[in-house]
Amino acid sequence: MKQKTILALAAVFALVNASVLAQEQEQQKTVAVVVPFDSSGVPQEEVDVVYRMFLSEFVRTGKCTVVDRSSFDKIKAQQNFQLSDWSNNDKVAKLGKALNANVVVTGQAMKFRAQVMFIAQILDVNSTEIVSSSDERVGDVAELFSRFPAMCRELTKNLAKPQNAAAGNYDIGDLGPGGGYVFYYSEAGFPVYDSDNASPVICHYLECSPVELGNITWCPCGNKKWCNINTMDGVGAGKLNTAHIINYTHEKSLIPSNCAAYACSRYFTGTTKEGEWYLPSKIELNLIYETLRKSGKIVSDSWHWSSSQNGNKYAWLQRFSDGNQGNGNYDKSNSLVVRAVRAF
Repeated sequence: MKQKTILALAAVFALVNASVLAQEQEQQKTVAVVVPFDSSGVPQEEVDVVYRMFLSEFVRTGKCTVVDRSSFDKIKAQQNFQLSDWSNNDKVAKLGKALNANVVVTGQAMKFRAQVMFIAQILDVNSTEIVSSSDERVGDVAELFSRFPAMCRELTKNLAKPQNAAAGNYDIGDLGPGGGYVFYYSEAGFPVYDSDNASPVICHYLECSPVELGNITWCPCGNKKWCNINTMDGVGAGKLNTAHIINYTHEKSLIPSNCAAYACSRYFTGTTKEGEWYLPSKIELNLIYETLRKSGKIVSDSWHWSSSQNGNKYAWLQRFSDGNQGNGNYDKSNSLVVRAVRAF
């Protein structure tokens, strides 16, 4: 009897673990919204059938979680999305973000002489870049249906795991995927915003640039008119802080040598591009000190800038010789050490 109870419990635990694993795998899928296809010379009712058949095959690949049509129609109406907006990648990406999607799939059926041409593309909502594309040429629209399985596999085969899934397993101090030193991990994840209107990306790690970007002023405003910028202190907050600093109306043009946040936004590595890195918040900067400076992974005793404002005249600083945080009697016009941070 006792053995049967143990076996029963083991079976229950196995089912629970399988369910949890399935949920985690589902959460790590790319979230896609497949928008209604455009038509040029092909009857719209035929294109609508093409759309439904394509959508069915796209879902069948299992590579993406696809946003349902009712949610799409609701958000599209809320944003007053017009027919002419489909040609605008920025507006399409904004629609995708509003649906919490990572990518948007678009398609177009065109009549050219005796052929029907169909093009499908995948747009990354964060970069607004076309990350995948596939096309077919057929004599009749119905011939497309047999091509869709291979077409959908081709479109999705190179889709990267979305940023809101933990990308790999890293220990503190390891080199991250962006080439920086990993200094923070959260199993639950934390939200990161690219802008005030953007949907959050849930990240799990923070990495710090392995090199200093130089000694740079916090901003070019000067003491004639100190800037007053809305910033925050927490984990992941540095990305939005950086956007606020860059978008603030400055008296002088921003260049990497006169604005610490701008310099971080222009930083890139062999596996990352400009715009992914940012000036760390007050708490993020302290995490760099606690994990990387104390362990000797990075060596510096200087004052470092954070992206968290500390009154109009000052921003939060940290001295890496002893971890002291404050303003150090350095206002925003002083040139201090800058390191970039990236969330993933």
